[in-house]
Order: sequence, then C-alpha cells, then structure tokens
Amino acid sequence: MGLSLRGFLVAAMISTSSAAAAGADPKTGDPKAAFPPCTTTVTEADRKAAQGAFAAGQGSFNEADYQTAITYWRDAYRRDCSAHALLLNLARAYELKGDRGEAVNALETYLQRKPDVAEADQIRRRIENLKAQMAAEKPAAPAPAPPVVPVTAPVVATATPITSAPSVAPTPPDTTETGHGRSPIPLIVAGGGGVLGVVGAVVLASGVSKVQDAEKTCPTHKCADDVPGASEAIELGNAGRRQQVIGGVLLGAGVAAVGGGLLWYFLSSPSGDTSPKTAFFLRRAVTTPAVGPGYAGISLRGSF
Repeated sequence: MGLSLRGFLVAAMISTSSAAAAGADPKTGDPKAAFPPCTTTVTEADRKAAQGAFAAGQGSFNEADYQTAITYWRDAYRRDCSAHALLLNLARAYELKGDRGEAVNALETYLQRKPDVAEADQIRRRIENLKAQMAAEKPAAPAPAPPVVPVTAPVVATATPITSAPSVAPTPPDTTETGHGRSPIPLIVAGGGGVLGVVGAVVLASGVSKVQDAEKTCPTHKCADDVPGASEAIELGNAGRRQQVIGGVLLGAGVAAVGGGLLWYFLSSPSGDTSPKTAFFLRRAVTTPAVGPGYAGISLRGSF
C-alpha cells in the first residue's frame, strides 16, 4: 500500500528523532542548538527531499500547526542548507508559536549567512523589537522579606507567603502582512490581446491590398473570361476578402482582450499574502497567440 508524500516525511522524521535529540535543549527537549554550518555540497536528491519537506511544512503552517511546520522546515534546511530563505520561514513560525528566542536565532543566522541582503536593516529592527518584547515578558523580581524584629517573649514564627508581581502578558505577534499589488494575469491577457490585435491588423491590411490589386483588373468585381488576367484577379480578390474577414475577427478579439484585461486589472482589489515566503521554485506562465492555415472561405467563380 503506497504512502502519501506527507506520510512518508512523517515516518522519516520519526525514524531520525533520536539523532535530532542530540542537539535539543536538555531541560525542555526543544531544538535550541544553533543551525549547523553549510559545508557540504547539496545534491539534486537533497534538493528534492528539501522541497518535499518544505511543502509538507507549508501545509502545517496554513493549518496553524506551527510546531509541525518548524519540524518540517528545519529538516528541509538540514537537507539543503543553501536555501537560506527557509530561515525567514522558521522565524515567522517561531514568532507565531510564541518562541521569540528561536525567532531571533533564525533571523540572526540568516543575516550571518546573507549579510548583503537588501532587507538587512529591516531584519535588524525586527530582531530589536523581538528582544524588547522578550525583555518586557520577564517577571519582576519578588519583593524582599521584611526584617525580623527581635522580641523578648517567645513567639511562634509563621511564614508569610510572598506574592510575586504578576508577569506582563505576552504581546500577541503581529500577523498583519503587507499588501501586495494586483495580480499580473489581467496585464498578461491585455498584452496577449495587443499581440493578437497587431496580427489581425496586418492580416486585414494585406487583404485590403489584395482586393485593391484585383480591382485594377476587375473594377466592378466581375470579369469576363476574355479579360486578360481575369482568373488571377478573381483568385487574388477572393483571397483578399478572406484575409479581410480573418483580420477583422483577430483585430476585434485583440481589442476586446486589451480592453477587458485593463478593466479587469483596474477593478480588481490588491491581494494580500499571509503565508511565508516560498523558498523554492516558481514557475512562470507565457501566452502566445497563433494564426494557422486552413481557414475556410466562400469562393465565387467570376466575382469577389
């Protein structure tokens, strides 16, 4: 019986749990060890395995199961240590889980391995804010016990419980993400319509030219058989009329696509991205209009 990708990854991680425990915190069991250095060469098999672990972690993250997402993403980064953007994913998952210390650790490791990244200053400010929140969460020190006053008569000492100051409630993580621009799909549609319109205009102009050339021999669109070049003019005129129809259809469709794409773009609302950055491959889609032979037309003998 086959296993799904996610089930296979879970089984693989359970089998390696004893090895991962060597770098865990001895008190809590959480993975507090620093990220291992990236000194090995990443193979294609490692990269594919890392992609599978990342996809499984993405599913857990979308379900708000941040601990499972962290487990998958740490395994993905262990397999492909060149995918440093995974450290940003891990920092976000740790922050949403409430473990700001590990979030700071992931962000600082990212800056060490990508010191020339464009958003380095923004990441440093984020680290400072997380450290400030961690400092605010530390409970206040308990008040000192009052001094004992000596008495002459024997008394029975009773212990007075000391109540510590209430700890500051943790600040909920900021889950508001910066809004992104509109989808580029309407612009792709409009661009494809522009290309289609240009093709239609060229075909239409060619058809008009052929009809005009045929009219030089047959001004009334009718030619007697004894007129020199009559058959060639008729064929040329019919071909021109067909090209006019095809070009007009293409031009109209292109203009409609341009107008519809631009209307779609300006009426659509900007989209927001609440998921972490994807560290792996993105595919890009391209649309190309094509005009092929085989269009049927009506051929009238002796006129066009």
